[in-house]
Amino acid sequence: MSELVYKAPWEVELRGSAEPEPHGPLDVVVSIEAVGICGTDLGIVSGTYPAARPPVVLGHEASGTVRGVGSAVTDLRPGDRVVIDPTYSCGHCRMCTTGRPNHCLRKEGTERGVSADGAFRPFYLAERRFIHRFSEQLDFAAAALTEPLSCALTGVAQVNPRTDASAAVIGAGPMGLLYSHALATRGVVGSLVEPSRARRELAEEAIPARWRIVENLDRVVEQTPHGHVAELGIDLIVDTSGRAVEPALQRLARGGQVLAVGLGGGAIAVDPGVFADESKRIVGSIDSLDGSFAAALDLIESGRLPANAIVSHTFALSDYRQAFGELGVDLRRRRRMAPGAALKVVLKP
Repeated sequence: MSELVYKAPWEVELRGSAEPEPHGPLDVVVSIEAVGICGTDLGIVSGTYPAARPPVVLGHEASGTVRGVGSAVTDLRPGDRVVIDPTYSCGHCRMCTTGRPNHCLRKEGTERGVSADGAFRPFYLAERRFIHRFSEQLDFAAAALTEPLSCALTGVAQVNPRTDASAAVIGAGPMGLLYSHALATRGVVGSLVEPSRARRELAEEAIPARWRIVENLDRVVEQTPHGHVAELGIDLIVDTSGRAVEPALQRLARGGQVLAVGLGGGAIAVDPGVFADESKRIVGSIDSLDGSFAAALDLIESGRLPANAIVSHTFALSDYRQAFGELGVDLRRRRRMAPGAALKVVLKP
């Protein structure tokens, strides 16, 4: 049995992995069946996301089956199909008790796949409170979308859009698609923005009803069903790329919001006057808040999210180099390129 370990930028390797035991009364051991490769994983291995603490096992978007449980766990049994919430929160610090558990003060050193061992491995040890059961009708790869979808639901809750808001989501990768569906659950109709033709063609099969996909923000203004956009601007722009906040602000309507969820985009130059004089806002969001994980799993289980259209590739864990390559990270040549014709890539330990 092997696990995928990050050692340093561009240095990732498989090493032997032992099966953990449920030592605590509320422990659950999960046999991992599917783990999505996240943009965070790509940033870690390419050296653009410095929060990782090597050596660390990567991966945090995981599903699997219960292998064993602690003495106090009475509602799960071996064989149950589950997804794992990888974001630790203590429940007692000021961040947790004031509704911000995604910024728990004890989170440092607990982020699975970043500063604590994650799920690119055969077995995973977690507490019962971070485990969610799902039905046998749902496959493991689709269930692994629960964590990123929960992050999208959390982000949309931060901006609380009106149903008549004009909206654009920048980036038609997995997070862009998940954000479009999260907005669609609020009744919002908008556009996905993606310069890559290959990704536009793939994403076309997975976008929500009445949404469209275009190559740039200018096309959003030209083709939007909201007649006022060309004159007034776009009400809500979600940047999943980490590199488009500045151009988004330029096309934002007065009183509009930019939701920034991409990491590693670098510094931007902004005139503070636009926030006061034009009532514009930049809102950030990361990880998931209470309730969003269960809501995400429900959307996937109910079939309202086209999960199988978003998961475009699956690989065995041993083929991780090819899997990362599909997403534009060439581990052998140590370079990062534009992603190929891939959306969500899943590894199977």
